[in-house]
Amino acid sequence: MQRWVCFVIGLIIAASAAAQPRPLFDPDDSVDPHQHDETVFISRLVVGGASGYVADYRPLHQSAGVLHLANSLYWGKFQFDYKHSEVLGNDRPVAFCVCNGKRIYFPTPPSRDSLPAAPPPGRKETVQAAWYHAAAGTPAEPTVMLRYRLTASWQPIDTDLTSIATGEVSHLSGRERSFGIDADTYFHVLGYPVWGSLFYATAASGGTTDNRSQNELGYTSRFPGRALGPVLVRATLTLAGVTGRGASGLNVVNPAFEAFWHHAGTDINLHLIWSPLAMRSGAERWQTHSQIALYVNRTLYVKLFRQRKERSSVGQE
Repeated sequence: MQRWVCFVIGLIIAASAAAQPRPLFDPDDSVDPHQHDETVFISRLVVGGASGYVADYRPLHQSAGVLHLANSLYWGKFQFDYKHSEVLGNDRPVAFCVCNGKRIYFPTPPSRDSLPAAPPPGRKETVQAAWYHAAAGTPAEPTVMLRYRLTASWQPIDTDLTSIATGEVSHLSGRERSFGIDADTYFHVLGYPVWGSLFYATAASGGTTDNRSQNELGYTSRFPGRALGPVLVRATLTLAGVTGRGASGLNVVNPAFEAFWHHAGTDINLHLIWSPLAMRSGAERWQTHSQIALYVNRTLYVKLFRQRKERSSVGQE
């Protein structure tokens, strides 16, 4: 029982000490393999909301609620995840007319040189596979554990279309698929350790009123956290280039500031994040979209799968 408690505490510390480039409401689930000897399964629930919600560097133009269930299996130096997300918001009605043989939608989708709009609120399924690698630090530092991860996600996009001329309603069944890879990095600058993640992702939608694709290449630097009484505060900085918006090169600058508090009585973790996201497009140049997210996450279930050798030795005793 004591080991189970220590493991959950270690997981909470790990979740507060590292962060993914995206999405904002998914606390990182990196766990050093040295923290557990057995295969471990853990399920967590996240509930909250965000003002000015932005998905994959695309604004939704509204606030949204979030329900997120994450299931993770840790086996040696490997980690496997299945995550189900529900973004709760208002669907924007879409109307269309046929002018000169061409279908025109209202509201009109952003131009190809503008920031694309985020997919409408809905569900998203994500699977991930990761591998941990030990990297040597300086002689005075402990061994550094880095994670390399592959991510694939799928999101259905259903759209009801109303004809302006006839009032008839039709239906589009679309989807968005995305794939990505992220790798932890650790090095020293002027003697100071620098933690971060290098990431690449690609996303493409089809069967929608505004089929778009984009590639993302960037780096997130994670600064050391500080404890202010019972609250842990930390900051990250992401620099990235994203295609599909008429502006090449560096076009994303995203600092983020988080306050994290753990309630020991309920094992609930409260997160408050402010993320001012500056993005550049060919049409609008630089724009800032400020996100404020508030959510709670809690471990629902933990299962330890003990090794056979350990069980047999216990039986002999």
